[in-house]
Amino acid sequence: MAAVKPALAVAPKIVNVSTALADATSAGKFTKTFNETREGSEVEFPVLDVNFCGECVPFEQVSVLDRWKQVMTTYGRRNDDLERLRQRSDKVFPLIEPILERHGIPNDFLYVPVAESSLNGRAVSRVGAAGYWQLMPGTARDLGLKVGKRVDERFNLEKATDAACRYIRQLYDKFGSWSLVAAAYNAGPGYINNQLVRHNQRDYYQMKLPKETRLYLYRILFYKEILTRPESYVPIFAARTVGYMLRTLSAPLQGSGLTAHPFRALTGTADAWVQRFSWQLRAA
Repeated sequence: MAAVKPALAVAPKIVNVSTALADATSAGKFTKTFNETREGSEVEFPVLDVNFCGECVPFEQVSVLDRWKQVMTTYGRRNDDLERLRQRSDKVFPLIEPILERHGIPNDFLYVPVAESSLNGRAVSRVGAAGYWQLMPGTARDLGLKVGKRVDERFNLEKATDAACRYIRQLYDKFGSWSLVAAAYNAGPGYINNQLVRHNQRDYYQMKLPKETRLYLYRILFYKEILTRPESYVPIFAARTVGYMLRTLSAPLQGSGLTAHPFRALTGTADAWVQRFSWQLRAA
């Protein structure tokens, strides 16, 4: 990997507020909601005040909110995967955090390896990226890692994290915006620099990007939100869990004459959720 050349100066949108304070004050307070229509029922999703390394996500832009909805509805379906990620993060994050701190990189980059590898240290992509941070062989070698058949340090969490952090610092020195750093980590600095120079576009949320990169930062933020304040997103998981339970039980209950009241007594399901999803019993 060649040295990262400086890019045009970028003025990122910064909110002068502690990330921890922002999370604490906005948790549970919905600034907006959007509804997902699913099999005749609407599930309300919270849209909280979200930032990436202090750079606010402009949910007032329709395209931004649409992409957030797409990511929330797609990845919010994977309850089992999310539980596995929570378990892995408890083991891996304490090892990554001090390395990020040593390099002066915000903690929001904890969620890059979540998006890259699902915190699976043995992950290998079809194009050859490997490890927690999914480093390509050439990039890893340029960062000083050994990459070979007998030894591949991309699978060493500490060494790969240190290398990834040095790369991230290079990208930040080039682009001056953490959002653009995340985009460049996914698409490559050359592609992002082309957007800056040829199209004079410096806003990640307005750039013309490949689909994967266009949704990349949203995926990182999805994992950040779900893993740091899951209680604020209960409507997503409660809706899917209760909806699945009702669909599963509705067939054997068909024609039984069972009403919502005994159903609550048998399952312990909260009144509000039975009422919201009672259409699934009626449709059976």
